[in-house]
Amino acid sequence: MSSRSQRKSKNGGPGFGPLVFNVYKPEGMTSTDVIRHFKYHLPKGFGKIGHFGTLDPFAEGVLLVAIGNAPRFNDYIHDQYPKTYLATGILGVESPTGDLTVEESELKHSEVSPFAEDDLARILDDLKGDYLQSPPAFSATKHKGKALYEWAREGVIIEKPPVQRFIHSLELVKLDELSLTIRVTASSGTYIRVLFEDIAKKLGTHGALKSLVRESIGPAHISNSITQENWPTRGEEYELSKYAQRVDRCLEFSPIELSSDEGHKFFNGLPLPKEADEGLYWCLFEGELLGLGMVEDNLLRTKVGLGITPLEKN
Repeated sequence: MSSRSQRKSKNGGPGFGPLVFNVYKPEGMTSTDVIRHFKYHLPKGFGKIGHFGTLDPFAEGVLLVAIGNAPRFNDYIHDQYPKTYLATGILGVESPTGDLTVEESELKHSEVSPFAEDDLARILDDLKGDYLQSPPAFSATKHKGKALYEWAREGVIIEKPPVQRFIHSLELVKLDELSLTIRVTASSGTYIRVLFEDIAKKLGTHGALKSLVRESIGPAHISNSITQENWPTRGEEYELSKYAQRVDRCLEFSPIELSSDEGHKFFNGLPLPKEADEGLYWCLFEGELLGLGMVEDNLLRTKVGLGITPLEKN
């Protein structure tokens, strides 16, 4: 990491970043709790902080925490990468939240008719591809500026129109009587609680999740996640280079090395002649990340600039 990336810029920009932590969120902690911890315990001067996709409190696994200018790439992470989950649910149980975090009195039990494993396999196969899904009443989806779960807690159930999602893969991992475990890779925004209920309905019953593990977001996998013992602690030295990576290591766009003159134009948002395949590119000057650009009609245009010029780099 260059000295330029480790100090606060003259215009008050972030002193670190744009960096991303692949954090293992434990069960029982909210995504906001994780952000709050990192915000309090990281060294001062890191700039903004956010995450690339929330996880329910009962869920665990990969939570990408972004600092500096990295939160600005949130939409690109969602567009570029699907997410993989390992989900275990119970058939024959209906829950207002789609999981088993509610009181037993709130659960409704229904009959589960016998079915063959081949029938289940066909149902899973049929759900692959384009998939219309309405967000659950207990979710962070907004309605009139307020999360649906806030409305639901007030006794107001908001039904939102279905949204197009995409199921890349869906496989049976284990079936043990009424306990069903699946592994699913789906587009960003897919609610696995709703998907599990949809599977159960196709079996003629209901279903609710017992556990949920997000195994990966694109190349970020739980095998490389930072567990709590390696989270930052205020007042103690923390090796950012060991636990975080620059955002261009997370988003796999090809790099384009710019000259000093081109770097200045990129910084000022001016289009540059550039013969390259159309698409998004990381733009660098002597290895320093200047931002994200897009090539169209042999012109490179700035999509996200990081406020760094070759002059500052030197």
